[in-house]
Amino acid sequence: MTAMESTAPLLIRTYDEINHNRRRLLHEAYHAYPEYIYCEPEEFNWHQSRGRTNIFDLYYLYDAGYIDLTRGLYEEHRRPDFFMLTPAGADLMEKPGFLDEKFPVSAAALNNRSCHETQ
Repeated sequence: MTAMESTAPLLIRTYDEINHNRRRLLHEAYHAYPEYIYCEPEEFNWHQSRGRTNIFDLYYLYDAGYIDLTRGLYEEHRRPDFFMLTPAGADLMEKPGFLDEKFPVSAAALNNRSCHETQ
């Protein structure tokens, strides 16, 4: 089996779902700062669609300069080991309106997520 054959497809997501996940990752990094957050293999796994989607979003945030990654040396699909907020990521979180401007999420999506997260 080749590496591509064992790579799960990305989840098909709405714009709200994409932004919600990226905001979630930024919030985790913000609340842990200045510590790195370990990328649990169960949550960041190339062989499961949800895990691959989380890795995709981490690399997006990394390429945008909002988080820093330490990459696994022995991981076949470049699963990061850890991630941490950058100064640009802190600005995004702390300056009023910046997070909503960059990663908007509809009020309906926020309410729907809140209901699901409490169950």
